[in-house]
Order: sequence, then structure tokens, then C-alpha cells
Amino acid sequence: MSFNNYKKYSIEIRNRFLLIFFAWLICCNTCYYCKETILFAIVKSNNSFLELHNKPYFIVTNVTEVFYVYFELVIFISNQIVIFMSTHQLFMFLSLGLYRFEFAKLKLLFKFFTLSWLFSFILLVKFIIPLSWKFFLSFQEGSTAVRTVSFFLEVKLNEYLDYFVSMYYICLISCQFLTLLIVILTNLSKELKNIKAFRRLFYIIFIIFSTVMTPPDIFSQIFICSILILIYETTIFLTKIKASMVTN
Repeated sequence: MSFNNYKKYSIEIRNRFLLIFFAWLICCNTCYYCKETILFAIVKSNNSFLELHNKPYFIVTNVTEVFYVYFELVIFISNQIVIFMSTHQLFMFLSLGLYRFEFAKLKLLFKFFTLSWLFSFILLVKFIIPLSWKFFLSFQEGSTAVRTVSFFLEVKLNEYLDYFVSMYYICLISCQFLTLLIVILTNLSKELKNIKAFRRLFYIIFIIFSTVMTPPDIFSQIFICSILILIYETTIFLTKIKASMVTN
């Protein structure tokens, strides 16, 4: 490769990095302007927490704590958007040097991981956060007359945000790992033409995943595991239909 090609690629990489950097600055500015709305949207999804008070209520123990929480929230949201943009920029940069079938496979993987990202966020907001809070708050429910020790939760703002962020990353990494595992095992099962033999392995993975990702509640575990099994069986069914259409 000539020096001119290296220079051209280095300029393109620099421009893409500048684009990502300025996009991050714009995201930070926009998120800081809407910081209260974003925080309210995060808390509003947790019905179990809202049952404690008529409206979102937190305690702070430091004068600067609210500012630092808003700052962390802005950086967190901006980083998530920029990570997605960076992945897309990397995909577009690599696409120019790929064959058409390689580009199609990479594009399909990008869609799968994007859908997995969205699924992990919906799963977190709609199920994991509310169910986990409902489970943990159950320790302070009940009659005080039959309890030797009473509990009352006063949630700190920074601790709630830390809890949400940690659960978000756990859910995101688990869903991305699960998606990668499904892609690998599905391709392997296609090569071996023995999908039924791998179905048991998938079911075991789904059970372990639902056990790790949900609170220690058997109903929520069964619910999440059933959704994953339904998605997997639907994927196999659509794959068989597509294969039969190709052969015919």
C-alpha cells in the first residue's frame, strides 16, 4: 500500500473521530438541557419505587451531590449514544474493503446487536428494575407487630443512579453475549444440520440467563425464559421456511 493510501485512510479516520467527538459534545449539551426530564423518565419506569411516595423522592447529603448526579447522568447517556455512533462509523469504514457477501453478513450482525441493545433496555426498564425493586422492598413490608426489626428505605439520588447504571451494563453485556452465542451456535447447527441437538443447550442457556438477570422470583424467571424460548423457536421456524423456499 502506497503512502498516499495511508494518508487518505488516516485523514478519513481523523475526520470520523472528529465527527464522533463533536457528536458527543452535542449530546452532552442536549442531555444537560433535558437532564431533569431524563432523570424523571428513568425513575418513572420504576412503579415499585413510586409506590413509596406520590412523586419521585430522593435524599441528598451533600450540596454538590445533585450537580454531580446530573453530570454523571449526562455523561452516561451521551456515552451510550456515541458508542452506537462509533460502532456505525466503524461498520461504514470497514464496509468499503469487504466483499458483497461479507458486507451483508456484517450488516446483519450489526442489526442483530442493535436489536439486542434495544431489547436489553426494554427488558431493563419494563421488567428487571421494577421486579428487583419489588423484591427488595418486600423486606420492609408487612405488619410491624410481627417483626423484630423494621426497615424504611430512604433512597439517595446518587445510589439510585449507580444502581440503574450497574443493572444497565449487566443487562446489556448479558444480552449481547447471549446474541453472540445464539449467532455462533445457530451457524454451527446449520453446518451440522442438527438443530434439535442444540435446542437443549439453548434451553439451558436461557434458564441460566433468566436466573441471573431476574430477581429471585420464580415467576419472573419463567416469564423471561419463556420469552427467550419463544424468540428462539420463532427464529428456527422462520429459518426452516426460508430454507424450504430456497430449495423449491
